[in-house]
Parts: sequence; C-alpha cells; structure tokens
Amino acid sequence: MISYYENRELSWLKFNKRVLMQSQAHEVPLFERMKFIEIFGSNLDEFFMVRVGSMYDRSLLPDDPPDGKTGMTASEQLERMYAETRPLYALRDSCYRNLTSALAEKGVKFIGAGSLKGDIARVARQYFKREVLPYVTPLILDAKHQLPMLENLKHYLVVSIRPKKDGGKATLGLVAISNAFGSIISLPSSKELSSDGMTFVPIEDLMLRFASDIFKNYDIIGRTTVRVTRNADVAVEDNFSDDEIDYRDYVTAIIKRREKMTPVRLETYSASYVGAEKIGQAIASMMGLNEQQYFHSMSVLDLGSVYGLESKIRRNFGDDTELFHAPLSPRDQPDVPEDMTIEETAQNRDIFLSFPYYSMKPYLRMLNEAASDPETESIKISLYRMAANSLVIDALSRAARNGIEVIAVVELKARFDENNNVNWSRRLEDAGCHVIYGIEGLKVHSKLTLITRRGKNGVRRLAHVGTGNYNEKTAKLYTDVGIITADDRIIDDAELVFDNIMKGIPGESYDNLLVSPNTLKQTMLREIETEKDYGQEGYICMKMNSLTDKGIIDALAEASSNGVKVDLIVRGICCLLPGIMGVTDNIRVVSIVGRFLEHSRIFIFGNGRNVGRRVYLGSADMMTRNTTRRIEVITPVYDKGIADRIYEMTRVMLADNVKRSRLMSNGRYERVITGKEPLDSQEYFYAEAYRETEKKEEE
Repeated sequence: MISYYENRELSWLKFNKRVLMQSQAHEVPLFERMKFIEIFGSNLDEFFMVRVGSMYDRSLLPDDPPDGKTGMTASEQLERMYAETRPLYALRDSCYRNLTSALAEKGVKFIGAGSLKGDIARVARQYFKREVLPYVTPLILDAKHQLPMLENLKHYLVVSIRPKKDGGKATLGLVAISNAFGSIISLPSSKELSSDGMTFVPIEDLMLRFASDIFKNYDIIGRTTVRVTRNADVAVEDNFSDDEIDYRDYVTAIIKRREKMTPVRLETYSASYVGAEKIGQAIASMMGLNEQQYFHSMSVLDLGSVYGLESKIRRNFGDDTELFHAPLSPRDQPDVPEDMTIEETAQNRDIFLSFPYYSMKPYLRMLNEAASDPETESIKISLYRMAANSLVIDALSRAARNGIEVIAVVELKARFDENNNVNWSRRLEDAGCHVIYGIEGLKVHSKLTLITRRGKNGVRRLAHVGTGNYNEKTAKLYTDVGIITADDRIIDDAELVFDNIMKGIPGESYDNLLVSPNTLKQTMLREIETEKDYGQEGYICMKMNSLTDKGIIDALAEASSNGVKVDLIVRGICCLLPGIMGVTDNIRVVSIVGRFLEHSRIFIFGNGRNVGRRVYLGSADMMTRNTTRRIEVITPVYDKGIADRIYEMTRVMLADNVKRSRLMSNGRYERVITGKEPLDSQEYFYAEAYRETEKKEEE
C-alpha cells in the first residue's frame, strides 16, 4: 500500500511557504504583504528554536528513534528540514525584492545599504551618528578576545578588517546591534526625501553602510550582519520536583536558560557588500555549526518593526486601499440584547461567539456582570495567553476584591509567553485570586470559564467553552468560536473539569464534554467509527490548526476506504495525504491562509439528512500533544441553530476560491482557482456580520 503519511516538520515548512506567498498575492494590499514576510520570518525563527532544536536533541540519542509515521530518524529529518528550508530563503529574497520595488512606486521606500547615496546617505549618516553610534561598543576578535556568546536572535554587525597603519593580519570586528531604535528606521524628513513619499532604512543596512565610522582605524575588507538561532526546546517540567521552589521562579529560570542553548542556525545578510559568506563560514566554524546550518540572505533578516510603521504611513497616505486593507471592526452581536444580562439571555438560549467578525463584548460582559453581582459565588477560568492590558484580568481582579472566589488556572508554560503569564499570575494573586498551575506533566490548554451564583432561587451557573484564548488582541486577529451556555449537561462536566484540576488529576470520565487525555480522543475515534459504519452515507468535517495524531489519521483513512466523505480544513501541519487510491481518495484537505489567522477547532459528524449531525467545538487540534499530553476541552453543540450555523460556516470555507489551497496526493499544495465569482470566506463572514448589524439597527 502507498503510504498516506506526511512528515510533520516538512508539512509545517509547506505551511510557512503558503504564508510567505501571501506577500505576492495580488488581492492583498502592498503594505499588508510586507507583514506576511515578517510573519514568515518569525514563524521560521520559532520553527528552528523549537522543532529543529527538539529534533537536534533527539538525534543525539544512542538509538536515534524513527518517526512513527514516516519512519525517518531524527538525523534524517534534520537533514531534510535544513535542505527544505534553503530554497525558502531564495523565495523570501525574491518576494522582498519585488515587494519593496512595488512599494517604492507608491512612495513607500525601503532603502538598502547599496542605495544609500547622495542626499539619502547624508541624512542617514546624520541619523546614524546622532542616534545609533552612541549605542555602539565594538569588539576586535583576537587571541585575547574570543568570540563572545552570541545571544539568541540578536543581530550583530561583523566586519573583516585590517589595520590601516601597518596593513597587519586581518581579523574580525563585532558590534551588537542595539534594539533601542527598532529594526527599521524612519529617516527624518528633508525636502529631497519627503517630496515624493516616505523613506525607511533597516537598521542592518544602516550598520553595513556606515561600518567604517565605527572601525575608523581599519580598512574594511568584508562586512555582514549575523544572527544565531539557539535551541529553545527546554521542557519546563524537566528536573522540577522541589515543592519548596516557587514554580514561577523556576519557569523564569528556564526562560533565561534558553538564551545559552546550543546554536542550530546561523544567518548572514550583506546587501551588496562582499565577504559576507566568508565571514559567515568563519563564525559558523567558531560556533561548531556545519555548512547546512548556515544560511545567507540577500534581504534583511529582521523586519520585526514593520507593524510599527503602519501608523506613520497611514498619516501620510491615509487608508489607501493599494497599501492597506479596508478598516474592519468586530460587530456587536444583534442577537445579544443590551437590555438583558448575559445570564438572562443564556438562560433562554445558548449564545454563539464568532471572532473576529463579532465582538468579544458578550464574554467580557459576562465576566463584568458576574464580578459586580453580589449573588456571584465563584468564577473559575483557565488562562493561557493574555493580552498586554487584559480586561479579563481586570474583571477577575475586581471580582476577587469584591469577595468572590476566583480560581484561575494559569498555564505558565505557554512557549515564549511565559514571562507574561508569570506577571499576570502575580497580579491575580495580589488581587486575592486563587492561582493554580494545573496538573503535573499536563499542560492546561482548555478555554473554559464557569460562573456560579447563589440567590433566593437557588444555584445558577453559566459556562463558556471556546476555541481561542481569552485575549482581546487576538480576538480581533484570529478566527475563533465559542458558546456561552446555561445547559447543565455542559456545566456539570465543566465543574468536574475544574474540580479535577484542583485535585491534580485529569479525570477519567465525563458525560458530555470531551476532555483529554482520557476521553477526547476516544470519543473522536468512536464518532469516526460511527460514520465509517454508514459508508457512503457517512460524512466527517474537521477544522483545526494541525493534524498529526496517528490514531486519528488511521481512523480517517479507514473511514475513507469505506466510502465516507471527509473534509479536512487544516491551516498548518497535516500529516495525512489525501487522494491515495483505495485509502484516502474520499478525503479532501484544504488550507486557508488569509488576513486573519484561522484558529477555530470544529468537528462535524453526520450528513444531517438520513444520518443525524453532531457538531463539536473546543480547544484541541488533533495532534498527539493535544490528545495525550494536555488538558483540552471540546463541547458538543446542543443548540440546533448554532450547530446549523457552524455547519454552514464550513460550507463557505470549503467554497473559498481566493485564500484556499488544496493538498494533493503528492504532498504539494495548489491554490484553488475556479471560474466562479471570487469568494474570500473571511471577507464573506465579516460582510455578513456588518449586514446583520445594519439590519438590526434598521428594525
């Protein structure tokens, strides 16, 4: 039988390529395309820190264990990961070159080191001497000054130099590039520069161009900027067994440890200057990196400040639709009345939340109403990644100060967001909340809230189950769904989830909620098996971020081989190859990459006609880590109106012919092109939200 498995790491690289290709999508405004280049880069950084870092650690094991799906050893996977990454650099260079050229025609100029001439060079040098040079501390590498530890993802200027006086032996000079002024400089205005637009210079280009002002007593024979990526795959639970150690202090120590881990990638950028690759090879050798771990780029390495430029450019160009998306703002839900509390509304029917198309207000109202209600007895919530100025934290803190019992399950181990979570946990404790850190060995990733009130009519409870974090910022950027409900079938199990977390156990059985690690995967497998028994009358639709769980993949393949139609909407990693004759030929896999990050997890079983439809939503992807090593919660959607609405949303996504790509049996993704009228599913849902709101206002 032909294998229907795809390697996880290679599948992720294909996803990131789809992200990068948005920078060349003609329907995306020019400046918005630049953001996709930055997203591609930050994605790749995390990939090397975590996935390449993890694979490097595995490759050092004596037996070098093979991947359970494709049979590749860690060493073999590493080799492929590095090899498949290399052409992405060339593609990124091409995308950046084409995009900066198109932006320049609109008057938004990103000037490289080689183009800093004439008046631009004069203004840039003035800026460099005034703003940058005071932060510069050069280091000459010689017998007494060895290469220092290069910090993870920090940028350095490295030059090959020779003393001017005696023309002595060439050596290297190194300067850490300060992040005090961001990665992209907006040059001060002058008549020549501002007459036809705006001019920006990446700090890397500024350092390359004026390196001679730093090393005045040397001839520069080569120059480049470099950046090292270090293994950051530190398991937070490793060696943690001391009950007397503050867990937050331990997590903070782990964060610092990451900065000193083994290097796994070295990058260089030189613009048009010579000598970069020779310098890069020398630095790589000093750090013990081999040739495949070294990447040279023809475009700047750091575009992290690109988001900060938007407000400046908008001040000059306004809402120019050739540069920016038309402004959109989440709508107030027309079916959530303002003259009733969220509890009153939910007692009559479940409330469906759909971000970013509709506002997060109903959820925030639910918390704030509970925080101010003297009948509120407790608020229990699981927190993972929070916004910088979190209104959720404000509401929980106010509730605690009002004497309400607040139990916050704070997952500190949100990779690269640990510092933020440590700070929030301290603030919650200072406000009087009871903060707990979940269950040993299991990350709490559920999106669950439970509110309990006690009044003259007895106990009243309200729950929220969702697919995304309680984060006001990402609620405007990620597509997520959730329900607020007073249904005891869901609430009884939600109560049990929190009780078990408080006891430090995952819980082995729940009546309605699907809770990993003990009931979620098992229920999913039963649902797939049910559809398999229906054969050609069966139907399965799963929308998620990633699919890697071998048990789920095999079950879907078996259902397909029995005639079941399967639609998989998988934004990122998909380890199942569709279209394999006789096995996965009834499976369709699509990916949507657009303006908003597709993040909702939805699971549908049954065709809704002669086979009853069951709809679920929740926090889990069908990945091994979610199904076996985390506390995840998925809820059945009992409200038929909401279940039908979710099903119809998947129909629109599957009809998307603008942002949808289809996975082929050979592992390639192809953009879906049809002769039909363009349908961007995200734009469709936003337009629908605007129409519904306007309709309500007219009534």
